[in-house]
Amino acid sequence: MSAPVFIYLTPPDGLVPLLAPARLAAFREWFWRENTEHLSGEALREAESDEELKAILDFVDHLLEHGAEALRKPAARHAEAMLDLLDELSDFFTREEPDALEGLALATDRKPTDADVRASYVVVAEGCPTRTFDLWRHLVWGRAPDRAVAEGIGLRRNYPSLGYWTAAEVKQVRDDLREHLSGTPDYKPVRTGARFKVALRRMLSLSSRGQSAPALDAISHAVDRAAREGAGLLFAR
Repeated sequence: MSAPVFIYLTPPDGLVPLLAPARLAAFREWFWRENTEHLSGEALREAESDEELKAILDFVDHLLEHGAEALRKPAARHAEAMLDLLDELSDFFTREEPDALEGLALATDRKPTDADVRASYVVVAEGCPTRTFDLWRHLVWGRAPDRAVAEGIGLRRNYPSLGYWTAAEVKQVRDDLREHLSGTPDYKPVRTGARFKVALRRMLSLSSRGQSAPALDAISHAVDRAAREGAGLLFAR
């Protein structure tokens, strides 16, 4: 079953300001509990020495010491742990636990499926300018702080993971969706030629397993609210 995509409001600069020390500390506690609370004896000792778990915890400790700004240019020794951390943070934000969501609000109650988001990628690719298509990659594939626009990082366990848009990018997406897509109920490209290309790409793509309209509807509501409030958006599954 395709995972739901949660869309949260963030500070204007996106992800990094969201990771205040209190939230990072809550994440650290949650992450360790998730991976060890069902273990005992030898299994617990093995978890305590697991290199991947230790690398993520060490990186969180590094961020607690130096601040979340360190996400922007992690040392080489933390590069792999950073991607793993972003993947795990996505899980943290979708559990809807009080520690995870303190001061964090959903931009919309609509939660499109991951398959729907992938289907919307086809529509945006054909109907919208390159600048919004590039940003859509961060919605679909994930994004690490300070990566160039359109440079996806392919965060994966069973599906793509954490992405974000800044407040400036939100306004850009809002304006392009309004200009280049026809809106409810179909969210089709305005240009006839683009509509034909969408239909063709759907036939050739796995994205046809989802429906683009629910994702575009959710994103449209989210960007409208975020633009009014001067906020960014976070996408987690």
